Amino acid sequence: MGKKIYIQRHKNILMVNLFRRGRIAEKKVADKLKKKGFKNVRRSKGSRGPADIYAMGPDNKKYYIQVKSGSARATKEEIKRLRKVAKKRRGVAVVIHKDGNSYHWKFYGDWSPRRG
Repeated sequence: MGKKIYIQRHKNILMVNLFRRGRIAEKKVADKLKKKGFKNVRRSKGSRGPADIYAMGPDNKKYYIQVKSGSARATKEEIKRLRKVAKKRRGVAVVIHKDGNSYHWKFYGDWSPRRG
């Protein structure tokens, strides 16, 4: 019986650490976006929505960004939800994977109005 309680506590600690690591990665990506000229960079509260970060790009397009770090990868369902919100709101769906000091961008659709 004591083992089950220990395992449950261990899982809770692991989940808290993974959540915290994800939030730290989101903050670093948000800071990087600001340095690249993105405006109105907003992080989702609690990362419950399809996008972790909402921002206006230097090209005046709305970006809906899912952030992943380390070995984490976006699931098909997460990508589907991200694409759906970007399409509905006429923006760009992006997953940014932060691995150490590297940032890898993967675009999943651009529904922004064409300009010019």
